[in-house]
Amino acid sequence: MTSYRIAICDDDPILRERNFMLCREILTEHEITYAITEFSSAKELEEKLEAEEDYFDLLLLDIEMKELSGMDLARRLRARRNRISIIFVSGYEEYLPVGYEVQPIHFLIKPVERRQLEEALMADWEMNHRQQTVVLQKGSRILSLSLPETLYIETGESHNVRIIRKDGEIQFPASLTYLTEVLPDNWFARCHNSYLVNLEHVREVEKRELYLDDGSVIPIGRKYYKEFQSALIGYLNH
Repeated sequence: MTSYRIAICDDDPILRERNFMLCREILTEHEITYAITEFSSAKELEEKLEAEEDYFDLLLLDIEMKELSGMDLARRLRARRNRISIIFVSGYEEYLPVGYEVQPIHFLIKPVERRQLEEALMADWEMNHRQQTVVLQKGSRILSLSLPETLYIETGESHNVRIIRKDGEIQFPASLTYLTEVLPDNWFARCHNSYLVNLEHVREVEKRELYLDDGSVIPIGRKYYKEFQSALIGYLNH
């Protein structure tokens, strides 16, 4: 599994360590594999990025630093068309209007609150780094399945399942139990003996059926209702 790679850049060692600890707690709690590197200056971080431009997925960047400010580093990165995700950290709210010229994903005021940092990290993770594809293999059949494009999966005939996508249907020689095991459980949930649903596409849930954003109506089995409801709430609050 690829690590979510974060650079924390702050010339204050106490605040830098605090942000490191918060990131570690949040990512561990969300079961996200991560690698965090600390930098005491923007110049040091810039040198690392010049050597390996795509090394990090996210910068947690203090705005005010000596020699080279976090804002100036962000401007240089954007001038080179580097679209790396940036979360600015500052003790001064007046930087906020200026900061958005380099399109950060968030702006946090020192000392950083855990809840706000968690919201910012998860927003970036969900948008840019969450697993998007699963490779299914049964015998000689291999299928690269796009998760966002998959609406639901239904038990089919002759030991097949029907994978219903936005652009049509795919038959695959597997059981629903097998797919429940290999698909990420924070994205798909069983709602019936014969159905596995992509939580991303659920728009409304009633006692006996649920509605997807494409208009599909899927039955809910009585024994699955509470478990499915819990999975959906967990997904929406993620």
